[in-house]
Amino acid sequence: MHLFSRRGGATHFRLGDFNVVVAPTPVAEEVEKRVRRGDSLLVVGPHGVGKSIAVFSMAYKAVEEGAVVIDLASDTSTFAEYLRLAKKAKWAFAVFDALPPQFYSEPEIWSEHAALWRDSCGKILSRAEYVRRRGYPTVVVLPRELAVRCRSELSRFEKIAVRPDADVAEEIFLLNSEVYCGDDYAGEVVARIAKWGEGLGYMALYAAKSLQYCDEEPDGVVEKARQAYVEKLAALAKALYASTCPRARIFANLMAYRHLPPLIASQTVHYDVVESKVRMLEKLLALIDKVGGPHREYVKILALQSAEELKRVMKPTWPLKALGISRGALYEEALSKVAREVGEQCGAAPRHINLRTLVKACVTAFEAYDDLAKSIVAVALGETPCIGKMRLLCRRGVLSGEVLDAILNPYRLSVELPPAAAEGLGQYAGKRAEDVDERGWIEVLNYLYDAAERGRRVDLRPFKDYVLQALSRGGQITKKLALALVESSSVVPGDVAAQALVTAADLGESIEGLLEKFVETVGDASLIYEKCGADCGDVVVEAAVASAARLAKHNPCLALRQLEVAVAGAGYGDVVNRYRPHETCKSI
Repeated sequence: MHLFSRRGGATHFRLGDFNVVVAPTPVAEEVEKRVRRGDSLLVVGPHGVGKSIAVFSMAYKAVEEGAVVIDLASDTSTFAEYLRLAKKAKWAFAVFDALPPQFYSEPEIWSEHAALWRDSCGKILSRAEYVRRRGYPTVVVLPRELAVRCRSELSRFEKIAVRPDADVAEEIFLLNSEVYCGDDYAGEVVARIAKWGEGLGYMALYAAKSLQYCDEEPDGVVEKARQAYVEKLAALAKALYASTCPRARIFANLMAYRHLPPLIASQTVHYDVVESKVRMLEKLLALIDKVGGPHREYVKILALQSAEELKRVMKPTWPLKALGISRGALYEEALSKVAREVGEQCGAAPRHINLRTLVKACVTAFEAYDDLAKSIVAVALGETPCIGKMRLLCRRGVLSGEVLDAILNPYRLSVELPPAAAEGLGQYAGKRAEDVDERGWIEVLNYLYDAAERGRRVDLRPFKDYVLQALSRGGQITKKLALALVESSSVVPGDVAAQALVTAADLGESIEGLLEKFVETVGDASLIYEKCGADCGDVVVEAAVASAARLAKHNPCLALRQLEVAVAGAGYGDVVNRYRPHETCKSI
C-alpha cells in the first residue's frame, strides 16, 4: 500500500520510475461492493488489462477508511500480525495477487508471486479458507493460465472475469501522458493497441509515458509499447515454465506438442518411458494367449500394471493445461521467445516423437481396440471417429488430421491392435488385405460402394490396401467394382487414383470420370508413370496435360513438370532426363 497515494482526489501509484494516475474502473467498483458484502472473489482475466490495479486501488481506499488488508503471501509471523490487527479494525479482507502491479516495473522479482502460486496454491488457499472462517472475505487475482492450479478450491470463490476495455485504456493514456496531443491522437493509439485484445492497460500506460512529441507516428509509439509488454510476459513465462534446465526441457516439449490431445501431449515429456512400456505391453499381451494356468494370470497382472503406468504418464500436468488455454498473439510471442532462449541456453530442443507410438499407448492402456476399429470404419463412411474411448484422443469433438494420419499410415493401426469382437466392415479393419481372399475384398468394396450410393462421404484412406489389391490383383468383375467405388468416393488417395486410371486403361473402360477426379484431387501424373511407364503412355499424357492446364495459372513450374511427365509418357523420357527444364524454372 505504500506505493499508493492520493492527490487532488485522484489515486496515484508508483510503478518503478513512473508516477501513474489510476483511472477509475467498473471492476474496482464491483470488487469493492462485493467485498463489503462479504463475498470472496476470484478476479481473473488476460494480462495487462487492469485486474491488479483495480483490486489494489480499492484496497488502498479501504485502508484510508480504517480497514486492514491481509496479505496471504506474507510470512507466518506477519500473517499472524495481520490477523491481530484485523480484530481491531473497522473491517478487513485478504488479498493474494499472483502478479501484483509492481510486476510491470520489476518482472524478474515480482514473478516470484506467480511461482509461489504455482508451487503452493494449496497453502495459500488454506490460509484464505482460515481467514474466511474468521469472517473476513478473500480476493484472489490470477491471470487465466494460473487459474488452472487448485481449480477445485477456486470453485468456491465467486468469479469476476475482467475483459479488455478500450475506453479505460484511452482514459489511462489521457491521464498519464506527459504531452497532451488531443483526444483524436489518444484514440488512434488505443485503437492500435486494442487490436491485440490483451495488455491494453499496460501498453496504454507505456505509450503515454514514452510519448515525447505529438508528431510521433502512433504506429511507432504502439510498437515500443508492444515490445515492452512482450518482454514482461517473457520474464513471467521463463519464471513459471523454464526457471531451470530440467523445466526448460519439459517446456520445450510441451510447446512443440501442446496442439495434440492432452493424453498424447503429456506423453511427449516421457517419450522414452512410453516407448519402452508400449513394447513391454505388446509382448505381455501376445504372451497371454500362449501360456496357461497360473502363469497366464501372472502375465495378465503384469499387463495391467504396465497399462496403469502408461495411464499415469498420460495425466495432463498443470503446465500443459496452462499452455493449452486460449491466449493472445503477444503472449504467444513471449512464449516462443522463451522457448528459443532456453533452447539455446539449456539445449532444450523438443525431442522427436513417433506419434503413432503415443496413439498406440493410449489405445492399449485403455483397451480401446474395438473402439479403434469402429473409429476407422467411421472415417471410411464419412462419420466422426470420436467414438467411445477414442474420444480421449479428440479435441472439442474432432480428431485432428495429424492424429488420424498416425492411425492410418503406413497402414491401419487396428491391424497391430485387432478388435476382440467385430462384425461387418469392422472385422476387416483388423486384417491386412493381403491376408484376405478376393471374397473379402469384394465384401469391403460392396460395403463402401453401397454407402457412397446412399450419399455418404466415403473416404478410401482407411481401406486403401483393399482397393489397391482389388484394382491390381482382382478378377475383372472385382476390378470394375473397385473402379466404380473410386469414382463415387469423396476422398481418394493419390496412389489409388493412379492405379484406378491404369486399371481402367487395361480394361478398356472409359477414364473420363476417373481422370477428372485424379486431376482435381492429385494433379501429379508422375504417380501413374511410376506404375506403368510408357506402357500406358496415352493415360500418362492425358493426365499430365490436364494437370498442367490446371496448374499453369498458379504454379507454372509444377505445370512444366507435368508437361515433362507427358513427354516421358510419350516415350521420350531420356530427353526429359537430359534437360530437366523444370529444375531451372522459377515460378512467377
